[in-house]
Amino acid sequence: MTRSVALRAFSFFVTIAALVASIGMASYVPLAEVLFLITAAMCVVLLVFGFAVPPAQSLVPVRIRRRRF
Repeated sequence: MTRSVALRAFSFFVTIAALVASIGMASYVPLAEVLFLITAAMCVVLLVFGFAVPPAQSLVPVRIRRRRF
């Protein structure tokens, strides 16, 4: 898993965590609290992994044109 994939997955789990938290606050369902804790834990894991892995450095291809006089 690369850094960008981990950060994209983090944003996905943040969205799910916010949705489950709003459902839990509105209806007081105990299962929603458990789902919120699971998604929040996944958010933390992915965020830590996303910032722990250094970004991959790669060369940028550049086209070089030689001029002939």
